[in-house]
Amino acid sequence: MAYAKKKDGYKGGLQRLKEDIKAKAPRKLYVFFGEESYLKEYYRDELKKLIGRGGFDDFNIINMDGSGLKAEELEDAVDSLPFGSERKMIIIRDPDLSSGGAKMKEYYTGLFSDVPEYLCMVLYYESSEFSMDKRLNIYKALEKNACIVEFERAGGSELVRWLQRRFSSHGKRIAPGDCDYLLYISGFLMTNLITEVDKISSYCEGETVTKADIDAVASRVLEVDVFDLTDCIMSGDYIKGISILRDLLDDKNEPVALMSAIIRQTQRIYAASLAVKDGKGEDYLTNLYKFRSSYPARLLLKAVKGIEPYKAAKALDICCNADTYLKSNIPDQARTLELTLLKMAEAVR
Repeated sequence: MAYAKKKDGYKGGLQRLKEDIKAKAPRKLYVFFGEESYLKEYYRDELKKLIGRGGFDDFNIINMDGSGLKAEELEDAVDSLPFGSERKMIIIRDPDLSSGGAKMKEYYTGLFSDVPEYLCMVLYYESSEFSMDKRLNIYKALEKNACIVEFERAGGSELVRWLQRRFSSHGKRIAPGDCDYLLYISGFLMTNLITEVDKISSYCEGETVTKADIDAVASRVLEVDVFDLTDCIMSGDYIKGISILRDLLDDKNEPVALMSAIIRQTQRIYAASLAVKDGKGEDYLTNLYKFRSSYPARLLLKAVKGIEPYKAAKALDICCNADTYLKSNIPDQARTLELTLLKMAEAVR
């Protein structure tokens, strides 16, 4: 069961997992990792349902903390037979496979190479990263015998359909374009989006969710506010831009972090201005920045309308100089940010 490591994940892992669950035949060893917590939890729980069908979950589903786990503790859990069921499940949260001690590494290597038939083991990475050094025997054994599943953020079109199903369960409809807008405003993680769908559905009085409903109650990711800020500066609305900045500072965002976000957005504005001059458009920017939907690309094209690349370059240079200044631990960082925005506004006139 060899897995080819791609730049964007382990090929086929999630599909194999889905097939296992559909066939009600869990494998002996899985690795779950990735930033999409909702799907990771969902498929973990689906495996638990299959293993716990005998009604003895307390005996047959064992949760263990991988931090500081001893070989003797894991060996006891592995060797104990299922109770009232054909199989049992061990979930190890954030196992440390690289620095757990020689005895633990040796035990893991042997276990991964020969997992008992009655066992379904899941190495579940929740708050730590999973990485593989293929030179080590422990990782060779894991890669050869485990179903390795990376839970990545879903793509835009997939999330639009998922959002429509979630809203439908609340008796609400939402257009694909408004789904795109919600994803832009609140981000692409399903775990967060579930809360947003619940809030918006409760707030929305009609059957159809609108952009106004989303604006009224949806949480906004920092990048959205920073985009609004830079959009104001590029369009000459300096007063509104400063107001947004002050709100962000009042929300306890660190000035240096805000400056970094402003630089990222100004870089995108500069790139978009070059793309427009070169006759390129929405698809080019979507691919360039790997946006999960085309919505941010459309906003970028709108933001750079009438802005020459040399002016965007001047604004970017001002940001970079201010970033160096901010990191020198000056006493009034908020004032430096405001002066930077003023200089940027002057540069793009």
